[in-house]
Amino acid sequence: MITPSVKTNLILKEMGITRYELRSKQEPEPSKIIFSYQKGNILTLLGQSYDDLDEDEAKLLIAIVDAVKPVDKNIVQNKYNLDDIKENISVIKDIKGIICFIPDISSLELPVPFVQAPSLKKMISDKESKMVLWKKLKEIFLK
Repeated sequence: MITPSVKTNLILKEMGITRYELRSKQEPEPSKIIFSYQKGNILTLLGQSYDDLDEDEAKLLIAIVDAVKPVDKNIVQNKYNLDDIKENISVIKDIKGIICFIPDISSLELPVPFVQAPSLKKMISDKESKMVLWKKLKEIFLK
């Protein structure tokens, strides 16, 4: 007797659709790679490249960084390995502070003021998280 699951798989196979596929080998874990977006003396750490952010997230990121009043408007983007992030940040000159939008970094001891922010997606939908972040930014960066 054919079970419903086997029957479904047979029908899908006849249509050329496989139900289960092996995952291809990918790059190292995405959580191990950190992207930075630096405008002037404010460095932000992201889980994905600035170029991969959707339009609303990019606008929000720029608004947050501009609200902290970076010294100049030069923009630098980089990609770091999680294991080397502390060394790479210590090499960057004239950083006023870091705003981190990914949760993996909060355990690192960094040589400059650091603010842990909720994800950009969360802040787009949750106004309360924006207000909490703004309070933190005022306390640390806008003294």
